[in-house]
Amino acid sequence: MSEEAVSPERAVMIRLRARLAVVERAAWFGMVHAMRTKPSETVAYIASERERCAEGFGAKGWASDLTRAERAMLAAEVDSGLEQLVKDAAEGA
Repeated sequence: MSEEAVSPERAVMIRLRARLAVVERAAWFGMVHAMRTKPSETVAYIASERERCAEGFGAKGWASDLTRAERAMLAAEVDSGLEQLVKDAAEGA
């Protein structure tokens, strides 16, 4: 296959990446708006969600198709992402 063509398998992955990028940009807009209009409430809400996710991926067993180690990794990544989101939005607000 030439570099000018996209295989059907890669096209699926690229479309999913594009959808994720759209969702991320829309969420980013909402987060920055929330930090500009209600910063303390937004920070409190994200802190609450971090706790909820930690419990959900831990004790409640969200993502039960994953192993315990995989859920722990997922939980850590989600927590880290939410923490960074608040920092980035505070700087962008």
